[in-house]
Amino acid sequence: MKLQDENSAKLEEVSSQFNLGEIEEFSKLEGGLVNISFLVETSKGKFVLQKLSRIWDARVIDDYLAVQSYLRTNGLNVPVLLQSRDNAHHYRLNGDIWRAFEYTPNDNITESTLETVYEAGKMLGKFHLLMSTSRFKPTFQLQGFHDTPKIIGKLESFLSSSEYKKKADTVQEHARFLLSETPKFYLPSDAKKTIIHGDPKMANFLFYNGRAVSLLDLDTMMSAPAEIDIGDAFRSWCRRKPSTSDFKKDIFEKGIQGYNEGNSKDKISPQKVKETMALITLELAARYLNDHFEENYFALSPKYSNRAVQGLARSQRYTQYFRNFWNDNI
Repeated sequence: MKLQDENSAKLEEVSSQFNLGEIEEFSKLEGGLVNISFLVETSKGKFVLQKLSRIWDARVIDDYLAVQSYLRTNGLNVPVLLQSRDNAHHYRLNGDIWRAFEYTPNDNITESTLETVYEAGKMLGKFHLLMSTSRFKPTFQLQGFHDTPKIIGKLESFLSSSEYKKKADTVQEHARFLLSETPKFYLPSDAKKTIIHGDPKMANFLFYNGRAVSLLDLDTMMSAPAEIDIGDAFRSWCRRKPSTSDFKKDIFEKGIQGYNEGNSKDKISPQKVKETMALITLELAARYLNDHFEENYFALSPKYSNRAVQGLARSQRYTQYFRNFWNDNI
């Protein structure tokens, strides 16, 4: 079958390098904000081909291989990374790094329900438990990722900069709220570190017949307190819709139940989760407000006329989300 698409030639070349057979059909997988992934069906079966964002380098491949067998051997499934004709686990094409994974059958679920959040919570808890006893150390980590004091310091510099005075004057009250509230939730400098996932949104868990069957996207693994993952997970899981600031208390409670079943060693309390949610939610609000000034980080959604408008709107929405769950009796 002759493929007709701007990605066809690239996918055919990558497929050939990994000995996957002739491509019969392919489709772009939604949900990824950084890497670009395709589901391909070939004469040999189904596979996932992925083009890595250029924020990564080949060290993330080595890191993945270092934990792949450990996690799978201990009952936590992650997709199997395939080997190329050259006995490598990636292929370079026009300056981009491509890799291939075995396909994991799944139900294409990306939303939080009581069932999915319980399963995701259990899998995240198990991941933290397993990594707490692993000797693995990432060779690649994104610099400044989840460095909340640095993000807040950047926002403060925008407010005092003459270059951004016009914008600063219009967001003073909102910005001052973030500057005053966020440091209240900083983790102590001596907080215990482990290997965290780094991006535990619901789209990074695969579900099949009601069960979590695989954990995706380990590129953001880093040495950091587990609280970072916990706060980020519950921040994303407990919003009613991405476009709202509504908080789902039932999801919050079910996620905690799942996490504590997956990690009996380091159980979490509602208050601990609430505090870490606050940290990551306000951090994200500050990141979006920083992009209101810079207009160069987050991809522009068609819903907004420019990044400045988008950054402010999303920053305000996350700040309202913080107020909603922080004032909730949980």
